[in-house]
Amino acid sequence: MKGLKKQHYIAIGATLVLIVLLFFAPRHSGGDLTSAEEMAESKEPPVVENQIDSALAMIASEAPMQGILFLRQIAEENPSNFRAQLNLGRFSAQTGQWEKVIERFEIVQSIDPEFAEANYWLGLAKFNLGNTPQAKAHFEAFLEKEEDNEELRNEAQIMLNQIP
Repeated sequence: MKGLKKQHYIAIGATLVLIVLLFFAPRHSGGDLTSAEEMAESKEPPVVENQIDSALAMIASEAPMQGILFLRQIAEENPSNFRAQLNLGRFSAQTGQWEKVIERFEIVQSIDPEFAEANYWLGLAKFNLGNTPQAKAHFEAFLEKEEDNEELRNEAQIMLNQIP
């Protein structure tokens, strides 16, 4: 590896970031945009989706705060963008900003009411804020709708078991 230049390390790093981002890309029952036709039918112009990808890459790099600020700007300019709201909601959960989690995932739910994972995050936020009746309702709604994500299903069941 002695012969590799800085550009090579950057390219390798960018590739790894892309792989990680693809692994954690949101999956929802509405179906992800995969074909050129579906992309053309999207309400959001491709530039917005590219900006979101750039913001997520920044977050995964050495400039996470700049990426978060960029993602927030995108969400403010495009409040009905599912991916921007979803990722901001998840990042809010990582930092324990439960009020923001609720705010973001209520928007996500209004954009795609069939996206079951929103109920998981709303339940988690409300549980952490001490609102156990609403948390229980959200976890139950999540478990009723979600069939594929075993990891979140298990976590939701564990949280439900903690609610009296």
